[in-house]
Amino acid sequence: MTQAEAGISGRPATRKSIFLILISALAVLFGVVALALAAYGWTFEPEVTQDPLYMRITDITVRTIKVLLLSDIYYEPIEHPEKWPLETARALGVASSLLFGVRLLLYAIGSHIHAMWFRFTSSNHDVIIGAGPAAEEYAGNHGALFKSRRAIRLADERAPTAKRLATYARTGTLENQLRIAAASRARRILVDEGDDADTWQSAQAIARKCRKAEVLAHITDPWMRDRLSREAPTARLTPFSYAGGAARQVMLAHPPYLLAQKLKAPAQHILIVGFGQVGQSAAREFIVTCVSPLFPHMMVTVVDPQAGRLETDFRSRHPDLCKPKNAVGAGDGSQIDFGFFEGDFRLNDEKLFAFIRERSKASEICAVYVAVDLERRPLGLALALRAMATQEKLFRAPVFVCAQHGAGLPAVHQGAGYVGGGETGKDRIALERQAEQDSRLCDLRVVSFGSWPEAFDGAGLLEQDLDGQAKRFHKEYERLRAEEARRTDPAAPQMDAQPWEVLPDQLRVSNRRVAAHIRAKAHAAGFELGAWLDSRKGGWGTHDLPPAAHVLPGEPDDALTAESAGQMRTLGELEHRRWMLDRYLDGWRKGERDDYARLRPDLIPFSEIAETSKKKDYTVIRTTRMLLEGKAPGGKRRS
Repeated sequence: MTQAEAGISGRPATRKSIFLILISALAVLFGVVALALAAYGWTFEPEVTQDPLYMRITDITVRTIKVLLLSDIYYEPIEHPEKWPLETARALGVASSLLFGVRLLLYAIGSHIHAMWFRFTSSNHDVIIGAGPAAEEYAGNHGALFKSRRAIRLADERAPTAKRLATYARTGTLENQLRIAAASRARRILVDEGDDADTWQSAQAIARKCRKAEVLAHITDPWMRDRLSREAPTARLTPFSYAGGAARQVMLAHPPYLLAQKLKAPAQHILIVGFGQVGQSAAREFIVTCVSPLFPHMMVTVVDPQAGRLETDFRSRHPDLCKPKNAVGAGDGSQIDFGFFEGDFRLNDEKLFAFIRERSKASEICAVYVAVDLERRPLGLALALRAMATQEKLFRAPVFVCAQHGAGLPAVHQGAGYVGGGETGKDRIALERQAEQDSRLCDLRVVSFGSWPEAFDGAGLLEQDLDGQAKRFHKEYERLRAEEARRTDPAAPQMDAQPWEVLPDQLRVSNRRVAAHIRAKAHAAGFELGAWLDSRKGGWGTHDLPPAAHVLPGEPDDALTAESAGQMRTLGELEHRRWMLDRYLDGWRKGERDDYARLRPDLIPFSEIAETSKKKDYTVIRTTRMLLEGKAPGGKRRS
């Protein structure tokens, strides 16, 4: 990315200062008026008027120009009656020359002065440290992401200071670097050294020194991101990843359960082409955000040239998440049907086509995610995949291609759009044209996901308060649990909820995941999520919540009507299934409770768990309603 694309001007930002523009304008104005008055005044000077015409013109021209050069001739006694023009010209010439001198001085050292003033006056700003891709893109998109917030970046080399972004060279110790960036007054510090180990080490050291700031560490591996632990529990240190953010954003913007509903498919079945970090994140976020009682069977089909090795690695990381190979049936919904094929669509392999057809017998594919590396030309592959799907009748789902900078594809409305419409080929052509005009999804439309701003949104960096939704969920959930405990046993000792700052990382991750599932719960309860997603042209942020509180039950168990009690049980069962998949993602297994060994006895169907465990799931549903109502502490629902 060039400096211009990154939002860093190639010239000092001081050239654009209103104050300096005013100085230049006054200098020019005073200079022009001084020249005009001087030319007029010298026409009355006897020494000039007695010369021949050609000498008179030359003499007047020379004397006029000298008004800007502070010449001594303007300080000699003026004897003729019309002396006011020369006196005025002398004053304006002095002023113009001084203003030009100030402007030249500021041009020479103005950028340094501006940079010093920028740092001195910065407060509640962002600090960006490192040369990794997240640091580059966060700096480059900062002005668009945050309209008024300043940022200071520490990079390998100093760059000119832009309107709201200053870039300084990283020199000296870490303490010196943080001092240069005014980190003690910063709101957020983003760290990306280009290597996960180096990034995490730097972020931990920075978090210990700057406890008031949010410290964000870009960890490229999403699986490792969820397993990092902090040395200082109270430090405001949060890891995030591009891959995880990009995957969450596309799953919440175009939920596969909405696409499956449009296609009238019996299950949610997604196809992932390329199972690297983004591909695996897509599979994980599909499980985190899209569990639905309307589609209890969830299928993930993966195509990758190294699928054999990747499958072994993925199944070993999540031993109880995936159904065993060649398993028949959907079971109780607590496992995901994964199918891997080692191949490449570019080879036009009939065995691959046969594998896709066989997998699609259970349910047709409702979404395709092309997540291959740039070297494999993802956009070209996506377009080729669309052509193959049409010719071989493999699927009719939209194709989402991961492109960090948009790939030049037009943006589309969130939601499912016109997917599943058009019975004949002629109808589908007309619908494709309509979808293009209306900027909506349709069958086999190729759209991009995973731009850096979208990834920052999916990672939660655009939320007003980082992890604000997850924090509110945790606080409200613990409050409702305490109320339920007092209602059941008034004599029981009151248990204070753990503050978010000291909450174990594993519980933080769990709260983020349950917050990401709120939209799916609203849809399961009957809310028209597709219409809401499509209602905003610019799209909703991943932290925006739909106005769906009215469709969820929120009363205590003893106040529920028969209809509400049935709905509560359905949603409670949904939450239990989501919780099981959440645990499986983190490697938990069934057994007598042992948090160190990651064993839980409740990893069984909802109908088999104790009533006390079911009440925890019901409390999650009530907490969800409170957040949707905007009544949770610090809550805000955007409609």
